[in-house]
Amino acid sequence: MFVGRAAELAELAGRLAAVADDRGGLLLLSGPAGIGKTRTVEEAVAGTPAVAWGRCVDDPGAPPLWPWRRVMRALPAVRAVVDGALSGVEGAADLEAARFALVATTTEALLDAAEPGGLVVVLEDLHWADETSLRLLRHLAGELPRSRLLVIGTYRDPSGPAGERLDAVLPELLRGPATRALPLAPLTEDDVRAYLPGAPDDAVRAAHRRSGGNPLYLRAVARAPADGADDGGTELRHLVRTTLTALPPTALDLLDSASVLGEEVDAGRLAAVTARAADGVGADLDAAVAAGVLTAVPDLPGRRRFAHAVVRDAIYADLSPSRREELHRRAAVALEQFTGDDDSGAGVVAGHWLRAASDGPELLRAASWARRAATAATRSLAFDEAARFLATALDAAERAGTEPGERAELLLELATAEFRAGRFGESLVHATAASDAAAACGRSDLLAPAALTVHDIAAPGFPPAVMRMCERALAVPSLPPALRARLLAQSASVLADAGRIGAAAAHSAEALALAERSGDPEAVLDAVRARMKASPAALDRQERMRLGLLAIEHAATTGQPLVELWGAKWRIDAALEVGDGAIVEDELARVTALARRTRLPLVRWHDLRLRASVAALYGRFDEAMALNDEARVIGEEELAQDISAAGMSAAFLYQHALVTGVELDVERFAPRLLETAGDTPIVLTSRAAVSLVSGRREEAAARYAQLRPRMAERDFVEAAGVAESLVPLVEQFGDAGAARDLAAVLAGMPTIAAGGAGVYCSGSPDALRGRLAVVREEWDEAVARFEEALASDSRTGALPAVVNDRVGLAGALLGRGRAVDLPRVRELASAARTEAHRLGMPGPERRAAVLVERAGRAARAADPLTDREREIAALVAQALSNRQIAERLVLSERTVESHVRNILAKLGLANRTELATRVSGPSVRR
Repeated sequence: MFVGRAAELAELAGRLAAVADDRGGLLLLSGPAGIGKTRTVEEAVAGTPAVAWGRCVDDPGAPPLWPWRRVMRALPAVRAVVDGALSGVEGAADLEAARFALVATTTEALLDAAEPGGLVVVLEDLHWADETSLRLLRHLAGELPRSRLLVIGTYRDPSGPAGERLDAVLPELLRGPATRALPLAPLTEDDVRAYLPGAPDDAVRAAHRRSGGNPLYLRAVARAPADGADDGGTELRHLVRTTLTALPPTALDLLDSASVLGEEVDAGRLAAVTARAADGVGADLDAAVAAGVLTAVPDLPGRRRFAHAVVRDAIYADLSPSRREELHRRAAVALEQFTGDDDSGAGVVAGHWLRAASDGPELLRAASWARRAATAATRSLAFDEAARFLATALDAAERAGTEPGERAELLLELATAEFRAGRFGESLVHATAASDAAAACGRSDLLAPAALTVHDIAAPGFPPAVMRMCERALAVPSLPPALRARLLAQSASVLADAGRIGAAAAHSAEALALAERSGDPEAVLDAVRARMKASPAALDRQERMRLGLLAIEHAATTGQPLVELWGAKWRIDAALEVGDGAIVEDELARVTALARRTRLPLVRWHDLRLRASVAALYGRFDEAMALNDEARVIGEEELAQDISAAGMSAAFLYQHALVTGVELDVERFAPRLLETAGDTPIVLTSRAAVSLVSGRREEAAARYAQLRPRMAERDFVEAAGVAESLVPLVEQFGDAGAARDLAAVLAGMPTIAAGGAGVYCSGSPDALRGRLAVVREEWDEAVARFEEALASDSRTGALPAVVNDRVGLAGALLGRGRAVDLPRVRELASAARTEAHRLGMPGPERRAAVLVERAGRAARAADPLTDREREIAALVAQALSNRQIAERLVLSERTVESHVRNILAKLGLANRTELATRVSGPSVRR
């Protein structure tokens, strides 16, 4: 009998009705074991025409996407789409991209399956779901609000390693606009009374107390003797044991084996494990169904399921350790025959061997099957599961004392799977261990793959660890040219990250020459990327545009979306250098389309970062800030192990604060990121800059003192973004010596129109040179540099840079101290103040207002005459007498005489002749 749950059923009914109005969603029912989650859903969807059920299982060897595979069994069109996507995985150049394509394709197929009549998908026991199943659910949840698909998930409160996977994604799922959480509370005393009609009140109260309102325990309490224990769980376990004693011994043996095989069992496999005839197995299964221990699985002949997971757990827990190990051994042997060459069940076999294993050979068999399971998971693009199976294989192999070369191979495979799964830190640890193990046992063929496993991230310890692996691999004699080129490119990339620009440039140049000679396109692209990172100015701009297009074309033929991303970014950088906005917009559109097509987090992150930085260049600050925040969320949630991903958003904020003077909450996350990052040039400089922007002047001064000796180091200053952060520090501390050192390095760098795509685009670097000249009080050079910057930034439309150029130029002109410049100072500063106010740049607006006031004071100091005195002085210069001046101005002669005396006194002149000469000079002109 079903009782209670009126509110929950009403909620479910409402969500089912909303599906017809294109308002799909995700409904998550939670509660402890036996609380009635499945039964409540069954009651709610009874009569719904289109329902597909999927169930997660408590078996670490279950194949990836297990609950979704069951859903697809009821949705043949979806299954065909997924099978088609997976069929193209073999030989794919970019498996990470293929995984996201699979998730996107499956999502679209499920949404299509819900049209036009609506569809309900039920996913039971999500606390046992694998990472890939949860990844698909998370992706699908974002597409549900405007669909006719309702997904209902049930789960217990997460616990144990499996529950941790659900626990990690629950916050994101629950934040979804179409997600509703529905925790199931215990049944009330009135519900128990309805369940036990005619029972006396004291019996109802006792049943409610003893069961705790848990429906499964209530059923056990109702069937158990009245003097039983006072705990529903105890009652249930007691009931299971009591029920089992009524079954024949053959059925008991069968249930022991069934509990080892899992919550759901196949009669044929159970017969193989127990070595019994099929008819005898069928008879005992029927007896267990009649006793309420097992239930039949609808639409799946030969399948039985334990009445509840708690029932199966009770039987399994009662097995002695030796009995349990023996049954797992039998299961492993039998299932090996069933699995054959089909690796999809390899994880299950591995799990049984691990729970049966006690000696070396059995552990090695477990490792072998776990490795096969990892291969199958990789083919399904389930990299998290592949890494889990490989970790299992490695542990079993090490316990069995496997030979060193085999261990090195396993470490390398595990590192590769972890990198694909986005677990960069663990991947680096295992890649390093693989390199060490390979070197120790003479497996030189594994050294290069280990060194190339982890790339393009900024995890702490990454540069030195990868550099050591590259050096070890490069020491191997007779390396193929293409492989040597890729190793040199990898080392160049990490050297650039570490701030060793000179060494990085040398490695990248050698890598490019080798790669081009080898003719290997992968090696060429790796080498070009390293060259662009280490020394982009070494390549002609047109050559970089050509190489970018080559990368884009190569990506199209090989299916490597990240290569297309790099190609577009190279073209954006090259176009910005000459201010070609049309190419910049075209390539931004390409990256945006790529992000939408692949849905890869890394591509989406780059798309947002590029568009944010370019929007900032043109003064579209609201748009830029919104894009930067979107990128920060992706960096923190989907690229969390690459700290540079979130760090770039912090860098954007403090650069924005420097450019605009807007006070931003850089403190919220920048210091934490910077303290955990390595001591690279940009990190060292950013720490000081963030301290300065955040108002911690003493801390900024201490950090600046550490940077001061490095101002003349070309490698240090030329690292990306360093100069832009050093100049404000030099200005703040008025360090003329540092300004000279820094200017000498910047003099050797190319002059460009704009740069900084991906972080925060800034205008002409001539403005930096002008600011350093101001610190040195070399005013003529400062004026010349700001004039060049203003002309360049005006051409490219970099409005914020134009504002700051005008402020800088006005300040330099004022500093030069020429009265003839004062009108232009006022003009520049007034224009800057107006535009800064319009764009939302309070810092430059305040500085411009101060310059307008200073220019006015300077003009008044340079010209002490009043307007009337200036008018009379001009007439004196025309050789008019006092009387003539009085008649022309309609003044008394005495008044004119008084004005002339005052003019001579103010200007320190002796007579009218000197006054006439002086009037032609600047002091009395306006």
